[in-house]
Amino acid sequence: MFIKEILLGFFIIFIVRLVWKWKRFFYLASKIPKSQFDFSWQGVKDAFNADNRMIFKMIYESFDGVNGLAKTWLGPMLFVIISSPEDVKIVMNSKECLDKPYFIRFPGPVLKGTLFGDIEFWHKHRKILDPYFGVQKLKRFIDLFDEKSKVLTKNVAKMLDQGDFDIFHYMTALTLETILNAMEFEIDIQNQESKVRDLTIEGLEIATKLVTQRIFRFYLHPEFIYRQTKMYVTETKAKAHSAFSYTDDVINNIRIKLKKNHDEVEEDKPTTFMRALVSSKFNLDESEIRDEVKTLLIAAQDTTAISMSATLLLLAMHKDKQAKVIDEMHRVIGNNPDIPFTDFDKLNELHYLEMVINEALRLMPVVPFVFRSVDSEITSHEGYIIPPNANLIIPIFKIQRNKTFWGEDANKFRPERFEKENIKKVNSYAFLPFTKGPRICLGWRYAMMLMKIQLCNFLMRYEVDTSLKYEELEFELNVTLNICQGFKISIKERKER
Repeated sequence: MFIKEILLGFFIIFIVRLVWKWKRFFYLASKIPKSQFDFSWQGVKDAFNADNRMIFKMIYESFDGVNGLAKTWLGPMLFVIISSPEDVKIVMNSKECLDKPYFIRFPGPVLKGTLFGDIEFWHKHRKILDPYFGVQKLKRFIDLFDEKSKVLTKNVAKMLDQGDFDIFHYMTALTLETILNAMEFEIDIQNQESKVRDLTIEGLEIATKLVTQRIFRFYLHPEFIYRQTKMYVTETKAKAHSAFSYTDDVINNIRIKLKKNHDEVEEDKPTTFMRALVSSKFNLDESEIRDEVKTLLIAAQDTTAISMSATLLLLAMHKDKQAKVIDEMHRVIGNNPDIPFTDFDKLNELHYLEMVINEALRLMPVVPFVFRSVDSEITSHEGYIIPPNANLIIPIFKIQRNKTFWGEDANKFRPERFEKENIKKVNSYAFLPFTKGPRICLGWRYAMMLMKIQLCNFLMRYEVDTSLKYEELEFELNVTLNICQGFKISIKERKER
């Protein structure tokens, strides 16, 4: 009898705590202002039938009129929009918001690592990899970046005076080949037979489109349900032909190299991030290594390719800015397109080129929306309390085009806004292409170095143009941001050498 009373007491306490928890959750949620566009259950219904262009538009419109904190419901899920730099700073530096919602991990579906893993895996892997993505470690790749960039520049020569073509397909081949070679897996993807190359590149595009669609179809969130669908079959086939297909080869290759040239010093102090992953020093199991390799392949292939493609497209649309970039290149590194662009100090002197890249990242951020989950209550700078189990959306695309922070010309391409005297007037948390705080993009220095070298190689040889109009661009969400019309440019030989 006594045991029954104890069990009953525990059950009552559990129910009371549960009711109190959710009562407080809805109470705190009710205090947060509503966004202008509330998804609610109708939003779920609309999202079920939306393509990726409409999904982007729906999310983007939900931020209209939001300059501080606002909430929206997507079915039963509470989303709190964080759109002021002050609140972004709080969230991105709070230990209560380091984790990501469960649906962000769909690319796996159990893929872990620095990008998709839960907080425990992120912390463990980030600690291992961080030292290998500093400037000094990355300098070892500068010759590789230049070599592979020149291959792309040579390959696009067949498109001279041929009208518009999508540069993104060339860029993804470059970025995939570069990261695989940085992993010490020598492969020539850019010169592969076009059908094989395109299949590998398109595999990731298809998979990411389906992942985005799955997020907005809540009935497909449970893995056992999703595995019964045609979407799952298509996604699995796409991944089999994507960058993921190189995972085992990359890992086996580095192990063979280490075994062949066994070095106790290398085992104790690995010299590259790939060697660190397989080193017994860090004791990662096989699934952790595989997941991290896949994560690095995804991040390095897609994001950098989009950024370089967007930069070239914007320069094609703004010939005056393109001319300024060329003038700076000629002044700093000369006018010979065949020389190696491997002088790190001179690359850092290309200040206007860096402003152009930053402006492209501002207008077309690779990751337009960042999601975080809330573990414990946090308080906004205006005093609103955000409850645990809420999902946070940081609308980078919207923040970086907000006229409050960037002026009346916020939607225009004006690299000069990143001149030192101008950019210091803008809150640093209004510019978030790589995010900020502890979860800042691991490979942001890698990406910036590759972009500078590739753009030097490309623009030194070719003048770029396009028939696309800036104001007519439409976007779609495929985990990363894409242009519906494609990154279409045309090229002709640059005369002024």
